[in-house]
Amino acid sequence: MVAASGVLVHTESLSSRGRMDVAVEFKDKVYIIELKCNQPAAEAIAQIRDKGYHEKYLQSGRKIFLLGIDFDIAKRAITEWKLENV
Repeated sequence: MVAASGVLVHTESLSSRGRMDVAVEFKDKVYIIELKCNQPAAEAIAQIRDKGYHEKYLQSGRKIFLLGIDFDIAKRAITEWKLENV
């Protein structure tokens, strides 16, 4: 659905240190998104930083945002999200 809007979307993108869930590239910014189930959104952000998923975009000249999203399995809903700038 996001890709249909005309932006570049990468899912399950492999790196030497892991697999990032989603990267959404706009002309002026990039969102690196890590999805978790029943875990704090801060842990998702920590994983992005620890695994360096955002590093390949550092020289792009675009703003980089890290987004951690937690889904509650029992409630079947997003229970927490956290956004950080790089």
